[in-house]
Amino acid sequence: MSLRRIVVAALVAALAIGLGGCSGSRTQTTVRKSQQSKSTTNKQANKGNKGTLKDDRIEKPSGNLSKACAKLGVSPVGVKKSELYIESASWVGTSYKYGGMSRSGVDCSGLTNLIYKKVYGKSLSRSSAAILNDNCKVIKKSSLQEGDLVFFRTDGKKSKTPNHVGIYLKENKFIHSSTSKGVIVSSMTQEYYITNFIAAGRTK
Repeated sequence: MSLRRIVVAALVAALAIGLGGCSGSRTQTTVRKSQQSKSTTNKQANKGNKGTLKDDRIEKPSGNLSKACAKLGVSPVGVKKSELYIESASWVGTSYKYGGMSRSGVDCSGLTNLIYKKVYGKSLSRSSAAILNDNCKVIKKSSLQEGDLVFFRTDGKKSKTPNHVGIYLKENKFIHSSTSKGVIVSSMTQEYYITNFIAAGRTK
């Protein structure tokens, strides 16, 4: 074989090796990109799964809360303080008793005091007017949130001093002790309570 043929053969062999190396590199790069893409997809899927589980937990309250809300006539979805609803439901049907502070009979400010002490650990004044004056800052009716207090004047007088108080739950519902029906849940949209509404308060 001539020297010229040997040189040409060597160049061809070297070129073939070089092309094979590039091809292998491209293959490895493609595999790595595919693996990275799968990893990213899995992470996104996992994030989506976590979000779904969290939403499911919010929309599936405990059995006790569901029963309490059913008794109170409100939805359990979106409840922030389940103890408020469970404790409130346990009082529904209790008889009214002026000055009462027990399960055998309770008045409106007594009920508010007992529930607030149990749920929030707060002690309030003993009358509706004193609770508004001493324990609350006045808020807009449209700003009511669960646990806020609502005040009324129910004796027919046009005084701006309340003689009745209830605890706001949600969906325009509040729990209170009525002189005629005992502990009940009423709606803020009832004409009677619209007419006799005095103020809404949030405890300090």
